[in-house]
Amino acid sequence: MVEGSMNKKKTAEPAASMKTTGQHQRSKSRLALLALAPLLLAGAAYGTWAIYAEDANAEAVEIVVPPEIAAESSFTHSFALSVLIAPNCGKAYVPALRAASDAEVIEDGDLANLSWLAAARRVSATTARSCDYLRQEVRAAELRAEKLMQEKGNKGH
Repeated sequence: MVEGSMNKKKTAEPAASMKTTGQHQRSKSRLALLALAPLLLAGAAYGTWAIYAEDANAEAVEIVVPPEIAAESSFTHSFALSVLIAPNCGKAYVPALRAASDAEVIEDGDLANLSWLAAARRVSATTARSCDYLRQEVRAAELRAEKLMQEKGNKGH
């Protein structure tokens, strides 16, 4: 009787251990799937984003800056400011800015006209404090124009 009871235990133990091993293997598989799922989702999201980002970049090239904004960010606008603030704020020596403005006038006369109008609007409300800001803006534009002239000069050689 002891023998039979041992057999029962021996046969019962392998079945229990097989069941535990199977569950253990399944839980490792589930854990692996759970670990890979975010990576797969992230990869899919990145792929989708890359496709739409490429489309967005293609569309961004086609966007045109409105003339009013282009006028207020042009060299002609800064040169016009330097001329229009001279009576109240003092003259500024801006030869590079003048040359860049002349080039813009030749390239796009309408932009130059809008630039002078925008500068005149800004100067109409000039105060002593705004003189400092406007002079600083004109100096910064002169430095940008000088840098542009130097870059064009280096490309020519």
